[in-house]
Amino acid sequence: MPKRLESISSILLQPADLDDILDNYGDILESYINLHDKNSIYGNYKQTKTKLDVLFPLKEHPVHGITGLHATEKYDREGYVREYHYQWKRIMPKTGIIFSHISAWENEPHDAPNTPGEYLVETEPHHHHHVPGDRKRRKENYDVLTLEAAFKFVSPYIRSGEEYKPLE
Repeated sequence: MPKRLESISSILLQPADLDDILDNYGDILESYINLHDKNSIYGNYKQTKTKLDVLFPLKEHPVHGITGLHATEKYDREGYVREYHYQWKRIMPKTGIIFSHISAWENEPHDAPNTPGEYLVETEPHHHHHVPGDRKRRKENYDVLTLEAAFKFVSPYIRSGEEYKPLE
């Protein structure tokens, strides 16, 4: 296994530090009255010892519209992230998984023997659903393994208003 792939598979992922995220990316967050709690920066928020599920509504983007960064982390007994899903998606109006998808990063394994070849990536189980409107397309994910890294990826697009277009 190449050294970079070996280091990805052996890394222990720390849970999201929401205070740091709010400090570093609070300028791109927005509250919308149509969301669950109109007085909160979160569109939804649930955290237990074993799971985090939070939607961060983002400032309206001139191309992608009203979007959010939806994060789910599941923790092991030692408190490390064993599974993550970070999804940048349109949150209003609700249009379903396929049409709301902009970009997503996950470490849910797709390594069953009957998995089609186009879904397999070198960084398995870490992968990036990189094509807006097409969650089936996947590529390697070397860099976005934490919620902080997902914000680091999304924030330049929100701050600049530039359209996200994946590199092939």
